[in-house]
Amino acid sequence: MINVSFLSGTRADYGKIKPYVEYLLQRQDIKIHLFLTGMQVQSKYGNTHKEIETDFADRCHIVIDNELQESTTADETAHIIKSYSAHLKDDNIDFVFIHGDRSEAMAGALAAVLNNVPVCHIEAGDLSGSIDDSLRHAISKLAHRFFVADERAKSLLMQMGEEEGNIHIVGTSSLANLPTEKMDNIPPVSDNYGILVYHPTTTVSSDTIHGEISQIMQMLEKDTRSYIVVLPNNDLNHQVILDVYEPYQNNPKFQFFKSVPFSAFQHLLKGADVLIGNSSCGVKEAPVLGVNVIDIGIRQQNRYTHLDLPTFHHVDDLGEISKILSDLPQNQSAISHENYREQFFKTLDDIFTDDFWKPALQKKFVFR
Repeated sequence: MINVSFLSGTRADYGKIKPYVEYLLQRQDIKIHLFLTGMQVQSKYGNTHKEIETDFADRCHIVIDNELQESTTADETAHIIKSYSAHLKDDNIDFVFIHGDRSEAMAGALAAVLNNVPVCHIEAGDLSGSIDDSLRHAISKLAHRFFVADERAKSLLMQMGEEEGNIHIVGTSSLANLPTEKMDNIPPVSDNYGILVYHPTTTVSSDTIHGEISQIMQMLEKDTRSYIVVLPNNDLNHQVILDVYEPYQNNPKFQFFKSVPFSAFQHLLKGADVLIGNSSCGVKEAPVLGVNVIDIGIRQQNRYTHLDLPTFHHVDDLGEISKILSDLPQNQSAISHENYREQFFKTLDDIFTDDFWKPALQKKFVFR
């Protein structure tokens, strides 16, 4: 039996790891452990671990990091290294899956390699902005296997000295989730609505963040649509955004949510006229679903420049938002989640051989 652990620290990474968990649950020789920490276990962000418990409590061993206290990112990272290390030892973990570019993922990767447990890094080789790139590439240098979205990501990892045979192109895993129309605690939305997801950019000043989100809210208030607003993650200066939202809490044009279950969010996204903000969803999921996107600021600046995204609109001048909203083209045809999921699982069939679980722990740098 292979003991496999997935670490999840946010509502966003859960949507990326869930299809891998569902695929591996088909294997009789694998036991899956889900370690939940970070935003997942904090009431301020909606106690999103409950969604995961509903999905997998009867099929996976779920470990909830109940001792995590919200503090500085550095302190939380130190705590997670210690708590995840204990989980790896207590549950005899043989292999770890880490997603993305957040501090929780860095903590998990460090804990794993310091306990001689191999790591697979999901969405390695990506590019974005702010401190995310630094964390993501540091995690990759700790990891032993890599799941990447495309050839560009593979090429970047190879430039970083990684062995080509350890890099697997799998696409965007979140698109392999099946959306649901069940949205408990979410009131019906109007026929014409948009979605706002705006996170703090950690390398930008609080004044810039305050100015951007204030101007955005003023423009959306004048728009004819209603808006679903998903509150920001817990990165530095998230409180600045929450303070701007506070006066709008009783405005009927806006519905605010700490979090929305990922599968339900995809259903909402498919029905929206537009997604506004700076979430990676605007590059990864929304364009594939044919949804119009207005991307703001530098948070995703390196993710979209090499892609042909006809429904994607990046703005440097916030004054352009009103003009785009007044002349939005119709959303395009969406992909079939069922077909994407089937192809994604077929790709994993070829990857998860017996050799996959036995990488060399001593890494080597490949000069090219």
